[in-house]
Amino acid sequence: MKTYCLKHNLEFDLTRSVPDMAALFAYYPADEAEVVLRVEYINEAFIAILEKEGLVWKSAPVICEAPVSGEVSRSVKLAVLDAFTQMTGQSVELPWGILTGVRPGKLAHKIVDAGTSFAILPSYLQNKYLLPEEQARLLTNICKLQKQLVPDEKKEAGIYIGIPFCPSKCSYCSFPSGIVPKDEESQQNFLNFIEQDIKNVVKLLGVHSLNVTSLYIGGGTPTSLSEGAFTRLLQMAADNLLLPSIREFTVEAGRPDCFTQGKLDAMEAVGVNRISVNPQTFHDKTLKLIGRAHTIEDFYRAYEMTAKSKIPVINTDLIIGLPGESEEDIAFSLQKAAELKPHNLTVHTLTLKRDSALFGSQIGLPAESAARMVRKGQEVAAEMGMHPYYLYRQHYMLGHLANIGYALPGTESIYNVQMMEERHTVIGIGPSSATKLPHADGHHISRLSMPKNIFTYTSNIQQLGEKRRLLFEE
Repeated sequence: MKTYCLKHNLEFDLTRSVPDMAALFAYYPADEAEVVLRVEYINEAFIAILEKEGLVWKSAPVICEAPVSGEVSRSVKLAVLDAFTQMTGQSVELPWGILTGVRPGKLAHKIVDAGTSFAILPSYLQNKYLLPEEQARLLTNICKLQKQLVPDEKKEAGIYIGIPFCPSKCSYCSFPSGIVPKDEESQQNFLNFIEQDIKNVVKLLGVHSLNVTSLYIGGGTPTSLSEGAFTRLLQMAADNLLLPSIREFTVEAGRPDCFTQGKLDAMEAVGVNRISVNPQTFHDKTLKLIGRAHTIEDFYRAYEMTAKSKIPVINTDLIIGLPGESEEDIAFSLQKAAELKPHNLTVHTLTLKRDSALFGSQIGLPAESAARMVRKGQEVAAEMGMHPYYLYRQHYMLGHLANIGYALPGTESIYNVQMMEERHTVIGIGPSSATKLPHADGHHISRLSMPKNIFTYTSNIQQLGEKRRLLFEE
């Protein structure tokens, strides 16, 4: 492994900006290494200097417009990128420029809030952050649409209920969910704690008079619960949280192997108006390989049931880069999804986190092929009359690409915008859920994450509720 040793005496925090850029060249930090990287701040500019075996490479000075964290990070990244490019003679692919965070949309919102117009934003992102023109325009269009969908001044809030169970564990999944308990008693006992958590949130809503507009039940796979437990969950949510201000009630029903007509009827009965039914791929061989317990035929059955229901908006997810799949396989899945005419299509790029079974394995699809398939997804969505309305990125993502959500006009998910852009309050209920409170500046948040471990969550439900209450008092 190639390593470098970072040396500087600056007051700025460089613990993320430097490693993010060095990793593009497969260089990683170490206490001692043959390559020494020095970062200097002279005359309001950053300079990166690399030394190896008596040779020196020095970046051009990068002016730092203000000594604040975001601008310091931008300037340091550009300097380090320049120095490593000189030393290695390697020009790395930058599909998202120097942006390495999971929420590039937050940057676009921040720049617009500071006074930059949408007309100028694409060129600003290209010049300051090295975004390719295509990505700069994509980010600009999404930011513009989001400000119309969820206006900043309305201070809308969303509520998320997390059910950390699945019928089986997918090989690419890193989510800390467990296999759903088979016995009804265990499921009902778990819901007792969810009910307590909901009651705590009801008190919170009363005190702070929040304008809650979205309610989302996700996981895991909520529909992995028995029909009785699932119906109870829906009823608890509807009775306590389905406020007059709610415009969107979503249920994640992604796994066709635990989808039944009874569960669909229960969703209709409480007013669910958005649902996700996800194949991830239209190839049975891939489903078997990644540990899914359903077939494409099972997916079609679940989708057809949903299409005949009173639920008006259906989302379908696909993943680019699943093991063994070629560009032709992915293009086939995209076409099959288009034939169903869902209202939303979310195109994910495979991400292998450390907790997934596939982490460290060699995925067959090259990064350039993944990029072509992401563009193919954009084309298919456009042919369906959809536009992109949110995106996010993840660490260890194939080709350093992005997950993009598309929607027919008028069917965009309010909750997805609230959660991803972190400009509106989101209250989390259940294990692994997160409560996020935006600060007055619109760009920073206070956050409380519920424990991932189910036992830890259930054993401390009242204390966790109190921590969440105090978060709102700060």
